Formats: sequence, structure tokens, C-alpha cells
Amino acid sequence: MGTFSVDVEIANYTGGDYLQINALIDTGSTHTTVPTSILEGLGVDPMSRRSFRLADNRVVEYSTGYVLVRYGGDEAVVQVVFGPEDIGSCIGATTLENLSLAVDPLEQALVPVEGLMRRHGG
Repeated sequence: MGTFSVDVEIANYTGGDYLQINALIDTGSTHTTVPTSILEGLGVDPMSRRSFRLADNRVVEYSTGYVLVRYGGDEAVVQVVFGPEDIGSCIGATTLENLSLAVDPLEQALVPVEGLMRRHGG
């Protein structure tokens, strides 16, 4: 279930330049997905193939690899799905967790986990 988009930076986890992409924050998805052409351009190698069940109950198989994701000065190595070109990029729950980020749907923003409680009186 996508909520809003943010600009994040990604790079090959083995090194290289970061590329800024706009990605949908998709808290209904576990995985982060980036179009295959972007990942290939960064030199990201597929490391495995996995089956994924889509919202319409179809099962598809995609390659996965690893990237560095940077947002707000923090970065994390995360598994990424080599996605179809027409879908675009999305940041899934695992990446948010690895960056210790929470979704603030009221402000349509990503905030540090501890910051979400402060923002809303917790």
C-alpha cells in the first residue's frame, strides 16, 4: 500500500557513485524494488532468484541483489528486487527498518523511529 514518494540515493553495495531516485514508500511491501535498468547501470549483480506473490495472487520470479540506500544522512545495505521497468521504484518495510525510519502518514514524511513518537505527543 503506497503512501507517498521520497527522494533516496542508491549505490552498488560494493562501492561506486550514488544515484538519486524517487521511490514510493510502500509499507505493504517487505522488499525494496528498483527497475532492472537502474540496477544494471549501477553495476549491481543479481545474486539469486526468488518467487514473489503479487497483490492479485500471481506468483512471479525476480532477481535480487544488494544496494546501499541512503536517506537523511543514514545508509544501510539492503536486499533489492530487480523490478520491471514500468513499475518504478518502491521502498519496502525492510529498508525502512534497516534505516530506523518510520512513516508519518499525516506529514507524508519519513522520520527516525524515535522521532515519530515525539512528533505526535508519544
